[in-house]
Amino acid sequence: MTLDRRQWMTGLSALGITAAAHAASPLWAATSSKKRESRKRRDAKSPDTHVDVAIIGAGALGAWTAWHLVRRGQNVRIFDAYGAGNGRAASNLQTMFLDPTQGGDALYASMAQRALDGWQNLSNSASLPIVTPCSVLTGLGASEAATIAAAANSSAQSADMLRRSYPQMLWQDGEYAIANSGGGMIAGRRAILETLADARLSVEDIVMPAPLQDKRQQRYTLPDGGTATHLLYACGAWLTEVFPQLITPAKLSAVRHQLFHFGAGQGDVQYRMPAMPAVVDRHFGFTALPDLEGRGVRVWSHRPDASIDPDSFDRRSDDRALAACRQWLAARLPRLANAPVVNSQAAHDCRTNSGDLLMDRFPNHNRVWMLSGGAGRAFGLAPAIGERMADHILDANRAVEPRWSLPSLTGSIIS
Repeated sequence: MTLDRRQWMTGLSALGITAAAHAASPLWAATSSKKRESRKRRDAKSPDTHVDVAIIGAGALGAWTAWHLVRRGQNVRIFDAYGAGNGRAASNLQTMFLDPTQGGDALYASMAQRALDGWQNLSNSASLPIVTPCSVLTGLGASEAATIAAAANSSAQSADMLRRSYPQMLWQDGEYAIANSGGGMIAGRRAILETLADARLSVEDIVMPAPLQDKRQQRYTLPDGGTATHLLYACGAWLTEVFPQLITPAKLSAVRHQLFHFGAGQGDVQYRMPAMPAVVDRHFGFTALPDLEGRGVRVWSHRPDASIDPDSFDRRSDDRALAACRQWLAARLPRLANAPVVNSQAAHDCRTNSGDLLMDRFPNHNRVWMLSGGAGRAFGLAPAIGERMADHILDANRAVEPRWSLPSLTGSIIS
């Protein structure tokens, strides 16, 4: 059957609102990586009339949750109104980034290695490599150097040490940085397509409404008349459109970043790996990724410049953002300050007001889940986040991380 927007709202108004208490769950056990051997993926399976789990949103979090569920014997359908890794998605860039330090946040840093293992294991059998491991240098001011270095289990390097190790960079006295070898640059849209192909899933370009429950059968109705035992809404900033009575843009929103690729001179390899690591400059609030596959050094500001509508915003970059990036380059990578821009793009990521993920049940529906990224870290950590999400779907008694709960996002107990 076909559902229009009025039926969406009808489904919404029928839902009550409550909250649950939660606690953390462990990550999956590590697996060893192997030599990459390309292989042809098998075709996707035809969708069943009834499935164990229906996932709404075919970004990194939805794709990896589906991957884990399929590996555990679950039947899955996955929906996305625009298609997997589409041009409006937060995950459609050519290259995404996994930061192992995670700003000194131990909760997220503990997931980084497991996530990198997941990407690498997938890359080992992908048609083309999808992950490039890289070192990461986190630039810090004196006030936070000791705290973040301790959280990252690494010692902070002084400006004098940094100048000797990275001659292409400028470091001022009183600045520090910590080095970590556990980072990765990940093919964006292509990585999602490989994840879904490895799970033998085909994304259905269907708009999915708020949950419509068949209480007699204890199942949820899908747009084409099929049913599912569990629903997962992993649709990022679009959660505010599906659940406007529950999640407002003040709590969860799409924010714009403008990214620029700067081209070094002919034969200049000092901005490629291994000579240059990824640089997360917390002191000035910018990140730079080394030149990968000749696309130039990618630079962007940590601070988003606008809250936007992910359906309609213009994805062209502007001169004001370019000037800010050049100013940072002059202070940190001066030989690139006047380098030509070889590519640029405006993109969005999903932000919560707390900067944390959202991973919780929909109120009064124990088999309906909501999952969204926060602070731009979700894509890199997606293999580990998706596994946790699969754990919750398959174990009704597993409590979620309190920082990721719905009350933590909304700031109140919902009843």
